[in-house]
Amino acid sequence: MKFKALFFALAFSSLLSAQTPCINGMAGNYPCEHVDLLAFVPLSAMGHGENTNDIWGWVSPNTGKEYALVGCSNGTAFLDISDPVNPVYLGLLPSHSTNSLWRDLETYKNYCFIGSEAAGHGLQIFDLTQLDHVQNIPTIFQETAHYAGFSNSHTIAIDTLNGFLYANGTDTYAGGLHIVDISNPLQPTLAGGFALEGYTHDCFIWNYDGPDVEHQGKQIVFACNGTKLAVVDCTDKTDCESLGNYTYNNRGYIHQGWVTKDKRHFLLNDELDEQTFAITNTPYGTRTHIFDITDLDHLVYQGFHETDNTAIDHNFYIDDHFMYQSNYRSGLRIFDVIRIDEGLMNEIAYFDLFPLNDAPVFSGTWSNYAFLPSGVNIATSMYEGIFITRPKMVVLSQKTWELCNAEQIQFDLTINSELAFPLTTALSGLPGASINSINITETGTYEIEITGLENIAEGVYHPRLLLQTNFEQEYEFPLTVVIAGNTPNAPILLAVEDGGVVFNQNIAEFSWTSLNNASSYQIQVSGTPDFSGDLYIEQLVSNNSVQLYIQNFGTEGYWRVRGINGCGEGEWSDTFHFEVVYASVEEMNDLRVQLFPNPVNSLLQVTANKSINDWRITDMTGRVVKSARTNQNQLFIDVDALSSGVYLFTSGASTTRFIKQ
Repeated sequence: MKFKALFFALAFSSLLSAQTPCINGMAGNYPCEHVDLLAFVPLSAMGHGENTNDIWGWVSPNTGKEYALVGCSNGTAFLDISDPVNPVYLGLLPSHSTNSLWRDLETYKNYCFIGSEAAGHGLQIFDLTQLDHVQNIPTIFQETAHYAGFSNSHTIAIDTLNGFLYANGTDTYAGGLHIVDISNPLQPTLAGGFALEGYTHDCFIWNYDGPDVEHQGKQIVFACNGTKLAVVDCTDKTDCESLGNYTYNNRGYIHQGWVTKDKRHFLLNDELDEQTFAITNTPYGTRTHIFDITDLDHLVYQGFHETDNTAIDHNFYIDDHFMYQSNYRSGLRIFDVIRIDEGLMNEIAYFDLFPLNDAPVFSGTWSNYAFLPSGVNIATSMYEGIFITRPKMVVLSQKTWELCNAEQIQFDLTINSELAFPLTTALSGLPGASINSINITETGTYEIEITGLENIAEGVYHPRLLLQTNFEQEYEFPLTVVIAGNTPNAPILLAVEDGGVVFNQNIAEFSWTSLNNASSYQIQVSGTPDFSGDLYIEQLVSNNSVQLYIQNFGTEGYWRVRGINGCGEGEWSDTFHFEVVYASVEEMNDLRVQLFPNPVNSLLQVTANKSINDWRITDMTGRVVKSARTNQNQLFIDVDALSSGVYLFTSGASTTRFIKQ
């Protein structure tokens, strides 16, 4: 079906970067409750596609930065949202074949996997670590690897524990489950498939740890197959087995679903029931359907939850007891499903990113991603762009502490939404510490104290604040506590090893021993052993390895690392020396470059007879003012910020002069 883009009178025409809090039910022009608008990025600012679709998030293990991965009609857009009020569009990975309304993406390890309904698209694989090193923003990215085991797909889902990808709605296995082994992300292979239950629109993969003892340890897949919900045992990928299929009255199209935290219920959305069964002057509210899954061989349909809203429900995800629904024209709706055993869903927050109306029509928000550590939610709006929001049903004034010989920590817990009161505070994951017990019966702000920290060994801990109900369920909120008695010891360097080689056209990976009481590390790389020259890199990273782009280091470089914690900065490691190896003159001499326009005001077009790998712009004193690593024979470089004067563009042995007006 071809959808026509709707004119939206309230849409922004440029990037909105200032935070807009939700006050008295509105965030600017958008109806809301307990959700602030942080930023809006229009389609025109991220690759100029005709629509957005799926969205996912990724956190860099090197820098801790958060990124938005946005499906668009013409490819996948990548945004740095580490400062969510000021997002930065980094560039676009174009579609492998043609444009399409449909694109679906998820991540495994540090790779993004992308499927599409476009014929011949297959599965794109993109190394996300390069987002930390984008030099020429925005850029056109290239896929890192590709899987051609199917032509097209509707959705994908990934088992991140074992490294299997399920492609749904492909041109194989009657549109059923097409299972790919992605344990080696750059060499995906066919693992198996399942066609018996027919076409699968989307699926939920579960390495089963629920109450059904018979199926413990198996890989269970809930396949949303349009006309039915199928339960499939895919422990053996070459011999998947159906455990049964289910439907319900007034079914429209069984679309997508998720397992609840209690592991006893599967909730699903029906994409067509609101539209199919709506009767004139008799609104048919948004319905979420509920299955009891305590016995995987005999699911029980328990009915549905219906809202007063008339919008079509689309994709939703559950984190803890909170369901984050993307409901086309009614926007992001957040429900507390802690009482789902009683068939209850309590809407506790929302952000209506399509305030024009709530009609059961296919436009508005396609999907959202609710699992970023910062608590930021990112949601697509099909014909407008993406919205970056911050839900604030429950707000902790602080979540991370770096402590040196501390005895206690204090922070405020603010509950804005009506949860399943009464609640009692508790703590898990920090042995030896204790928390003040508070009985919470209403919304408000409460002071939390965690004491006894002086008895805890040095290390990094990830405890959880618990809000316990009186019916054996609890809300969980993650914390991070770094306990240190002194500054970290000096790390031991591993790679690049002393005397090692770094090639000028590659990103080098540096690694060192992990220190138990270090919360972060500071790495320095220089062209001189005293780390005093212009050729100098300094970066904070959150784990014990980092990939850096080594450029313009002459023929040698030096690097060192130190750990950091709440007590301060530790001692520097030993200094390692490495050699930089450049391509031969013969390999570079045949590169021919043309610059246009010249003189230039703002955008310099660079065209070459072959791929440009490394380039730099220097002023007439030899100072590098811009540089990047690429793999293209045509570049567009923003030089608007450069002062007027004469500059040199250099790649390999080729140097061309241009004038900045």
